Amino acid sequence: MKPFFKPIPLILLGLCIWITVVCASLLSWDDSGNLIARSYSVWGDWSAHLTFMSAFQERGLSWLGKSNPVFLGMPFQYPFLSHLITVILSKLSGLNLISASYISSLILIFTLPIVLFRWFRQMKLSEFASLSSVLSFLLIGGFQWMDSGLSTTEPLTNQFQAGSVFTQFILFEFFPQRAFLFGITALILLFTALHRQKSWNYKKAIAFALGFSLLSLLHIHSWIAMGVLLLSYFVFPAQSNLKRKDSFILGLLCLVLSSVFLYFLILRDSGGDFKGSWDLWFPGWAQNEKSGLSEAHEMNPLKFWLYNTALFLPLSGVGIYLSRAKKEWRAFIFSGLLLFGVALTVNLQPYFYDNLKTLTYSFLFLVPFIGITLDAVKNSKFLPRYFGLILAILILGIQTTSAVRDLAAFEGGLQKTVFFSSQEMELAEQFKTLRSSPESLVLIAPKHNHWLSCLSGNPVFMGYPGWLWSWGIKYTSREREVNEILEGGPGAEAIIKNHHIEYAVISAQDRVKEHPININFFESHYKKILDEKGWRIYSLDVALKSPDSSVR
Repeated sequence: MKPFFKPIPLILLGLCIWITVVCASLLSWDDSGNLIARSYSVWGDWSAHLTFMSAFQERGLSWLGKSNPVFLGMPFQYPFLSHLITVILSKLSGLNLISASYISSLILIFTLPIVLFRWFRQMKLSEFASLSSVLSFLLIGGFQWMDSGLSTTEPLTNQFQAGSVFTQFILFEFFPQRAFLFGITALILLFTALHRQKSWNYKKAIAFALGFSLLSLLHIHSWIAMGVLLLSYFVFPAQSNLKRKDSFILGLLCLVLSSVFLYFLILRDSGGDFKGSWDLWFPGWAQNEKSGLSEAHEMNPLKFWLYNTALFLPLSGVGIYLSRAKKEWRAFIFSGLLLFGVALTVNLQPYFYDNLKTLTYSFLFLVPFIGITLDAVKNSKFLPRYFGLILAILILGIQTTSAVRDLAAFEGGLQKTVFFSSQEMELAEQFKTLRSSPESLVLIAPKHNHWLSCLSGNPVFMGYPGWLWSWGIKYTSREREVNEILEGGPGAEAIIKNHHIEYAVISAQDRVKEHPININFFESHYKKILDEKGWRIYSLDVALKSPDSSVR
């Protein structure tokens, strides 16, 4: 007789509901219609993604071969398929982009624990081990919950200057990044197809290689992680149904098809000096002196990783030892350790912290071994009845307490920032009726969460610097040009004409070099087409004959 009460499925469902409720609380509208972000990470990241989605919605696919919408003259080199999927959802459902992004993210975050659980079960983990792996991965944290010196107004797992730098995935990677949610699901589907395939022909190989290649446009770190898994099949052919020769041919086909997309994303040259460089060799990751995190740099590496990840690595190591003879786990061991080594030594992007995405996949491949370890503790013959289960649950609780506290704090309203005011959202719609075209180039003060770049879909001369240096774009010469215009300098008119800038969008709060913008320059030289809610919009292709003809 089957038991009526099945705790593991109920716990899994409870996890799905809880993390979805937490993420749902990270974005909301107040009574005045203002969009409120209750997470700095959502506030910090979603504006960049909304900029790309708005460009898709307003300008179609044609702009992909043109400039980055936040920096004129730099090719668009960013994985975009997740944004395109959201735009399609928006058009089919009639939802605006913010709502479509929000709802699609919640759907993906709700299904993620189930997808992970089924994946681990498919890899022959027990139900208890699979659930332990899911919890250990999604609720990753360290011993920060034991550190009374950390601020209570910030997430425990994300206080850089205190040496707490291992971000909680749900709050700072999955929900804000969103492409991660698409990418991790796609990777699991691809790996499942690779793992289950009994025989290959050229049609199946091409279909798999095309799916693998498209992954680079969905989420580049997911593509890297899937590539490492594929590499493991060549290194350890006994773990799969592929012979080494066949895995080499499949890998070569994947590389050839991917090269087209990689060229589009990485190798296209702007023809100018807009592309910067960074330190590729970066041993120690956050502990590297160049990261600027003195507390992390001064920590002993063992203390750093125990503090930030608790028992994750030791438990994984024990699980690897226990499963060393099982060939189906070799791909995970190889891939997890290789990605961990790469993340700790090579800076894959200009901002060192973005290596966390590589570490995320390293931990995804290593977390099943935590499940194996805890399952062994639960079923140990050397412990009294039920004591093994109690001990395993206790270890799991210690491992996940920091993350649980973080998520609970955010659900309770730890942070609150206005993302867009209702007036700014109205202005974006107004601008669409005033502009000559969605392709019109606009000058804005380079600041974060600008409604023009995020919601109108128009390209801007230069957007927020944080989206530029973190992508390796050198913007100092462009910044000088922007400042020259905003200051009303002698070269301002020539810069506007040379770059065919059609509109300027300015607010009274905008600053240039900590000084107010020279409003008199725009008032005396160009036609003002809107003056509302503290914002002014000027048509820069309509020059006034004299200062006296300015619209007042």
